Amino acid sequence: MQASFSEIQKIVDHIENNFDREITADEIERLSHYSYRNFQRIFFKIFNETVSGFQKRLKLENAYKKLIYTENTISEIAWQVGYENIQSFSKAFKKQFSVSPVEARKQKQDVFKQFIESGNLNLKFEIKFKDEVTVYCKFIKTKDYNNAEIDALWKEIEPEDEIFEAAYGIIHDQPLITDRFHCRYGAAVTCDHDLKGFFKREIFGRKYVKFIHHGLHENILETYRSFYRFWLSEQSLLLDNSDVIEEYAKTENGEKVTHIYFPLYE
Repeated sequence: MQASFSEIQKIVDHIENNFDREITADEIERLSHYSYRNFQRIFFKIFNETVSGFQKRLKLENAYKKLIYTENTISEIAWQVGYENIQSFSKAFKKQFSVSPVEARKQKQDVFKQFIESGNLNLKFEIKFKDEVTVYCKFIKTKDYNNAEIDALWKEIEPEDEIFEAAYGIIHDQPLITDRFHCRYGAAVTCDHDLKGFFKREIFGRKYVKFIHHGLHENILETYRSFYRFWLSEQSLLLDNSDVIEEYAKTENGEKVTHIYFPLYE
């Protein structure tokens, strides 16, 4: 039985939106129209992990983001991601990351150390509320957000430039926390009618810190490095663990730019 990432994205989104509670086999069967056994088989073939393993990983990765992005207490974070007590959370967290939640928070600079060492602090940003936008998406798993794989996805969606009114990239995972083989990227476009083979969802609808990358997407890591260096020096700027959104555009003189939106903790 064959199925693509995009075809099961509705169920993946459901799991992701409800990672903090038990998701039943009946729920998955109702949403996927597969038997639970067959869906498990399809899911494992695409993700190389079980549904329960995926959900547990999401819990712990979201907890790690909250530990380094926010000032919530560890017990609050444990509860927010679905653990009933701090002891079971701490045990699972240390098993996953080989460090305790307390140590992870204390060592947050170390998470970014190697990534940001070549960056700079010369970064302009603004705090902005973005209205909710309906988009049509296709998703891929891509090792370390590989540019060649992302480019291939966009060429599939837009063989010619500017077919759609607006284009966005959905960055599901924090690659400094998520195993590089599990990173997920969504190519999203706006359209005035439903697109066959695409997954419909809403993005934005909250407050973000926005900064801009100028030039080719293949050099975008340098801009992310600059942002993280700035963020680590600006302790009052608290981030959220939800998706980072890239908005692709052109200036009046035709220069390609990427507006990058990091969600702010509310």
